[in-house]
Amino acid sequence: MKLFLTFISFIICINTCLSQGYEIKIKPSHLEPQKVRLAYYYEDKQYLITDSASSENGFYVFRGNENLPSGIYSVILDKNAQVIDILIDENNQKFVMKCDANDPQKTMKITGSEMNSNFFDYQRRMTDIVIKQHEIDTLKKYTTDSSKIEKLDIELSKIDAVYNEAWKIEASKNHNTFFEDVLKCMNSTNFSNQEMWNYVNFSQKGLIRTPFFYKVIRSHIAHYIESGVPEIIRQTDKLINLSKENIEVYHYVTGYLLNFYRGFFKLGMNEVFVHIADSYFLNDTVKGLPEETHKMIENQRDIYKSAIIGYDAHNIKVRKINSDDSISIFDYSSSKPILILFWANGCGHCDSAENSLKLYYPQLIEKGYQIFSLCNDNFSYESIRQNSERKNFPWIDLCDTENHSHFREYYYIVSTPIMYLIDNKRRIASKLIGEDRITQALQALSL
Repeated sequence: MKLFLTFISFIICINTCLSQGYEIKIKPSHLEPQKVRLAYYYEDKQYLITDSASSENGFYVFRGNENLPSGIYSVILDKNAQVIDILIDENNQKFVMKCDANDPQKTMKITGSEMNSNFFDYQRRMTDIVIKQHEIDTLKKYTTDSSKIEKLDIELSKIDAVYNEAWKIEASKNHNTFFEDVLKCMNSTNFSNQEMWNYVNFSQKGLIRTPFFYKVIRSHIAHYIESGVPEIIRQTDKLINLSKENIEVYHYVTGYLLNFYRGFFKLGMNEVFVHIADSYFLNDTVKGLPEETHKMIENQRDIYKSAIIGYDAHNIKVRKINSDDSISIFDYSSSKPILILFWANGCGHCDSAENSLKLYYPQLIEKGYQIFSLCNDNFSYESIRQNSERKNFPWIDLCDTENHSHFREYYYIVSTPIMYLIDNKRRIASKLIGEDRITQALQALSL
């Protein structure tokens, strides 16, 4: 989270605003005295810019000396529970809005911003279509009759066709505007993952401050997350290359992906993080990164890299389960190659891997391997000791109930069983995941 917040601060700091300033006036009738706020979208959240507009001659006024960054903003009428979305870009910084506070969308009149006037006209035209879509979806949800569901599907497909034609016509009418970019991005996830990118204008930095660009990135990640590390990395590079059309978009995309793969704990995701960190951040491709953030990324990269085949393994100091002694696995093993099995109590797959290790243990010892197991549980030490004694391992069994060694990070333990082979140069020689692969590897090593 600290990495994410630091990087978000970096994105905000690099934004450059023109000095013309903004002035947004709104005059809502039937509005009792209250706070009128201004906020902007960022991903799936909103952030406040002005807590309370000034009141001038019956208008609520938002004013600033510098232009607002492009994006979707919200005028919030607190007591009326109304949120009025507006579009802001470099050409739409000063305009006047008049409406009935009880129904702003239906009654809105705008002067000084043709784009926002078109935006509200479009919303009014689309309201009935969206309501109809929702009604049919609700009927489908509570209908079990297959013939009725089929009819509802036909009706819904007709409504969807009307909706799709309407937004495409509106986009063409507002060609080369921020409104066009918003419409296309908002609807891009309705297409295949390859087609989706044809509807996203990566040169439009204002899309970052909408809820839609974030959903496109999430859709991309979801589409490839089960594809395996090489394909995830290939598609990640492809997305990042698309984002290079605008420096702010590029910084956002690389930062979002880096942070996502830092915190998405799934086997192999540490390799994706290391690739993004090395390829785009630590080689200074992302310019102007604060020193603190650069150091944080570098430290996390080093931690995650230590669990990747071919890189230096991390020497962890952990406790022997059957004594009060703590050992450093490298120091204890001298120059021997190391096999270390990570297990958890109650894990049937771990039991199978442990039985295989017991079967081949004499041959492996004869061949000069130092063998450890390390319990992944964070129960009390006493309960782990009892489980270990019941299993009666012939090798050295270890634990770290308080995670002082951070072994889960250094060996990227997101599931068990996992077994690492560390060579006598203290590099990761292989990583085996699951009892079948562990058994096959042990059999081969024992020959």
